[in-house]
Amino acid sequence: MAQRIYWAPHTVCFLGCEHCHNDSIMAGVRSPAAINAAIIAHLPGSESRYRLDEVLIGGGEALLRQVGMEQLVADFRRRFPRGPQKTVAERRAAGHVILALQTMGLPLADSAGQPIPRRIDTWLDLGVDYFHVASNDIFHEARRPDYPWETLRQNLTRYGEAHGIHFHIYGKPAYKLVPSGRVLDNLPALETLGARLLTDVGYCATAWEAAANFLSGIERPYPQCSEVVIDPAGWVHPCCWYELAPGLFDLTVTDFEAGMDTMAATPIGQTLDAGDVIGYAELAGIEEELALRARNAVGDCGLCRIASARLARDPAHARIKAPPLSSRERTFYGDRIPRALWDALRPEDCAA
Repeated sequence: MAQRIYWAPHTVCFLGCEHCHNDSIMAGVRSPAAINAAIIAHLPGSESRYRLDEVLIGGGEALLRQVGMEQLVADFRRRFPRGPQKTVAERRAAGHVILALQTMGLPLADSAGQPIPRRIDTWLDLGVDYFHVASNDIFHEARRPDYPWETLRQNLTRYGEAHGIHFHIYGKPAYKLVPSGRVLDNLPALETLGARLLTDVGYCATAWEAAANFLSGIERPYPQCSEVVIDPAGWVHPCCWYELAPGLFDLTVTDFEAGMDTMAATPIGQTLDAGDVIGYAELAGIEEELALRARNAVGDCGLCRIASARLARDPAHARIKAPPLSSRERTFYGDRIPRALWDALRPEDCAA
């Protein structure tokens, strides 16, 4: 059994990319140290059925030192010590919790794309196992066209091979823009770059990063194990698009295992674990025919957001966290869902 967690303790970032789905900027949300400490205390230990395999800390930019990231990593390693084995694979095989940081890569290098050893070593010495470098896409390159991105990626790969450090280099696929954050404001401009909104039907049931199997995936080994997301306030969400999927329980006051077990016994948890977005919408009072039409217009993620906002207004489901649709969201969905259908969905039920 294995559990993977993506934790976003803040949404602070110096790039401010147009495609950012959680509005990360330098003035983004910052999780207080007390919340981070409470989250760490409630994570599943070695005695739990939800054996913690890996925690990926992102944001925002995870390598920003002024937002308490060094303290967070140090506190995490006090509870989950890093294994003594030489490689990440060996430490994982030995049962140690793997800790990775997600970065654009820029904090690890100079303006010419040359790695800066002391910066890399700072994080490794704190107990980080490896780095997720999420720069290999059209979006980040368009944001800083003057920067030698490909040189950076090549240099990090060579540096890692020479020093036994793993840099997992990847980027956001152009077809996976979700209706959240600055995407809502910039979609036409982003489409000129070749990007498009994620409207795949059945995405939630088939994509590992989606909600499907967030409970039952605990039976699978890494990397196809269960994955959940912790937001800056400490709420656990069933998929990586935590702005769209509901917060299921507050990890600052609830042990991880207890929270997951509770969700496994609820219709909300069960439909999300099945990737059944239509069934989830029906729990929110949206008839199947309307849900199908809405999903065809805005995809699984858009329908999940609308359903979550409605569910959270129902006293029977008040336990979940899903803020009302913002004016920006109402405009976005109203433009893309046929008016008669949008009216039938009763958007006032999820309006601010």
